[in-house]
Amino acid sequence: KGYVVKGTHRVAWCPSDSNVVSSHDTQGDVDPEIEEVAGVKFKFKDGWLVAATYRPETIYGVTNLWVNSSEKYVKAARGREIIYVSEKAAKLLSLQFPLAIMEKMDGSYFIGKEAEEPYGRKIPILEAEFVDAGQGTGVVMSVPAHAPYDYLALRDLRMLEKLKPIPILTYPGMKGIPAQEIVERMKVSNQNDAKAEDATKELYKTEAHTGVMSTGDFKGMKVLEAKDKVKERLIRDGKAFAFYLLAKGPVFCRCGTQVGVKLVEDQWFLDYGNAEWKEKTKEWFGKMGIMPEKTRKEYLATVDWLREKACTRASGLGTPFPYDSSKIIEPLSDSTIYMAYYAIAHLVRGMEPEELNDEFFDYVLLGKGKGKKEWEAMRKEFLYWYPLDSRHSAEDLIKNHLPFFVFNHVAIFPEEHLPRQIVTNGLVMMEGKKMSKSFGNILPLRKAIREYGADVLRFAVVSGADLTQDTNFEKSVAEGVKGRVEYLFSLLEYAEEDGNGRMEKWLKSRMNRRLIALPELYEKLEMRLLAQNVFYEVMHDLQWYLKRAEKPKLRWFFQNWAIVISPFMPHIAEEIWSGLGGKGFAIDAEFPKGSEKMVDAKLEMGEELVSSVRHDVEKIAERIGAKPKKVFVYVPASWKFEAYNLMKERKNLKELMEFGKKGKLNMEEVSRFGKGLMPRVHSLIEVLPSRDEYDALHDAASFLSKELGAEVVVRKEEEGGHPKASNAMPGKPAIVLE
Repeated sequence: KGYVVKGTHRVAWCPSDSNVVSSHDTQGDVDPEIEEVAGVKFKFKDGWLVAATYRPETIYGVTNLWVNSSEKYVKAARGREIIYVSEKAAKLLSLQFPLAIMEKMDGSYFIGKEAEEPYGRKIPILEAEFVDAGQGTGVVMSVPAHAPYDYLALRDLRMLEKLKPIPILTYPGMKGIPAQEIVERMKVSNQNDAKAEDATKELYKTEAHTGVMSTGDFKGMKVLEAKDKVKERLIRDGKAFAFYLLAKGPVFCRCGTQVGVKLVEDQWFLDYGNAEWKEKTKEWFGKMGIMPEKTRKEYLATVDWLREKACTRASGLGTPFPYDSSKIIEPLSDSTIYMAYYAIAHLVRGMEPEELNDEFFDYVLLGKGKGKKEWEAMRKEFLYWYPLDSRHSAEDLIKNHLPFFVFNHVAIFPEEHLPRQIVTNGLVMMEGKKMSKSFGNILPLRKAIREYGADVLRFAVVSGADLTQDTNFEKSVAEGVKGRVEYLFSLLEYAEEDGNGRMEKWLKSRMNRRLIALPELYEKLEMRLLAQNVFYEVMHDLQWYLKRAEKPKLRWFFQNWAIVISPFMPHIAEEIWSGLGGKGFAIDAEFPKGSEKMVDAKLEMGEELVSSVRHDVEKIAERIGAKPKKVFVYVPASWKFEAYNLMKERKNLKELMEFGKKGKLNMEEVSRFGKGLMPRVHSLIEVLPSRDEYDALHDAASFLSKELGAEVVVRKEEEGGHPKASNAMPGKPAIVLE
């Protein structure tokens, strides 16, 4: 198919290991993306000070050069010309082109001297702390009108008057000097202030996307277009040369060496730039399930820009490369279809390595050739499990491993065996910090399981965040989940029978409401919402039910809950299911379907009202510092319910007053009632009808008396008995303590 090619190509390279480097070879798993930059040449003595820049269009606004006086620099021969760069930069540049070191000097050697910019202006060389000698060339061209760090450094040196910023572009809303404006707006104190980086990112983004050149040869051109034009002109005229850096550098190999870019000859590649292969891969990405859906564009964009990917290395652990035995296959190239091996791994354990040859895999994975009799079971096993239903991984692999995984499946397997879905998620933090040996905060999995149990651990980890977010494991959360699980097991004594009383109907209403929503939440893997729905809120419901039910009957609840919690807590679910006499396993049982008929909104609202009255009485008693002997609860007059619903629907005070006149009501009361609703007229909630509100509270009077330790009397506002009775509102009865 021509997907594996050999040639000369630029690769991320570790000079110490003499190996190609991919994301899994770097500290922090940083993906080493290669970017072309311009090395702009500034005439200095017998050679050129070279400044690396991603923004060559700003050359017209250069006021000075920056170097770091505490770093080492070199004078080196690059072909027939002499260049000056940092010693660290020279080591990395020598990977890209021959560079002969002629002399070494301290950065202080340059301070106070002058260089000549490409268009003939003499500019000073100054010291700046922010210059990283390991980034670029260790020489930075200063454009204080458009670079916050440059502006801040000149301000710190009190040289802004002498080296006045030169604006070279404009954009909508620009006022004066852009770097000055954003530095002052964000109150950046100096070049070491962390906010300087935020200011830089914001300004660069604004200028790149909306900027237009206001000076130079490309005046009037959009900055994004001018950027390449200026670079081409500088290189054509011998005033710059192109070289390559790693984005988001410096990047370090796991051995500790800084990674550079090397031009490698006779390198083997997977040609992800192949147009036919690329198109087939994009087509399959369009058919696959991608979660979260918003990452689909990122996958497609990655497929678009991927080109040749080095697939071999010179040393290390790995599989010998079939076309060149002196090479081994690079890890990321050797780990993209291994999930196919999962399906047969348990069956090949007794085989000799030599038996696992091309003939074997061609038959078992692709059905090619005549397989040996003992291979047939493996072929059936593979066909049973493949295609891969869902690949779960981390978000940081969207730009490398996961696209490779799809590319390579498309290249090898028929469509019926291509992966069906990719799910990416964040990482697991420990008590708010990244897990690291250096932090001493790693909790070994075996120890965690012994301490909390597998189900509690799983729930505590996956319930902490949505897919795209990092989840935070907290021991206090795990302890809380463990305690709640133990409490649930203690309630199994009430699971002998089912009931159909008021509180059983309420609990079934609450559960059916959840059952209606759960399938979609599980389908979309909305982990945080699922955890709230199937565990925390269920616990809250159970606690209220046990307070209100005279004789708890929880069989129906546990039969359904064991099934819906099983994806989170399979062991706990099966133990409950088995104890209830369930057939087979809970995980295999049909997922319970929620019934709209079983949802009783009025019943739920009634119980919510009872709960809120109890809470309000406790708060009032706490505020006055005295325990009441008697509590009067006044339900609003019936006209207030009609008036409330009118305002909820019409949101018009004038119509409310007309309603009052027609009903021959006390207009002063109607006016006061309406004005009380106006501030929240657009957020009025559904309330119970007058009779239902009264019945709910009246029926719960004995419960409230027991809970509050005081006699509770429920009355209608019309019955009077206290001036505060008129304060009663629908859904918010008046409360008087005696």
